[in-house]
Amino acid sequence: MPSTTPFPAHSARLVFQPVTEHDFPELLTVYNSNPDYMEFAFGQRVVTLQTVADDHQDNLKFADSYSFSIREVHGTEIIGIAQFILCNPRDGHPWLGLIMLHSEYQSHGYAKEFLDTLLSWYQENGYTSLHLAVLEKNKRVIPFYEKYGFVAYEEREHEKLGLVICMAYPIQS
Repeated sequence: MPSTTPFPAHSARLVFQPVTEHDFPELLTVYNSNPDYMEFAFGQRVVTLQTVADDHQDNLKFADSYSFSIREVHGTEIIGIAQFILCNPRDGHPWLGLIMLHSEYQSHGYAKEFLDTLLSWYQENGYTSLHLAVLEKNKRVIPFYEKYGFVAYEEREHEKLGLVICMAYPIQS
């Protein structure tokens, strides 16, 4: 596995900071602004602060896992969260676990801007692909990833989440 430089602190319009427990109340607002996804992922349309804390802990239980809050450069409130891992122990590939923006900040190009930053960072550090999984129940996001260049390569059944569609993006060196 390549060694890595620190993840960028910002892009043109966004600031990225490691999530801390002090961020959980603001992240709860982000989570609950996405009730369809909360239902798909957690089985309820409105989640609690404990759900946010548990999700954070679940994401960071693997070595080389990251969880970043997303803010606008000129703002102070958290508008999103991103979770990713450099080497998924299940298959050895880097994976994007989540990009979630508050519903009021969707369709502004922020997810693409974060993804551009993430892929540049992976490329800079010698990685050759990025993988992600989309819940079949949330397949409306697949066109976003396909437009970006991700390709579906496998469908898997997950005992809690149902069918997931695995996608990969080849990173050019």
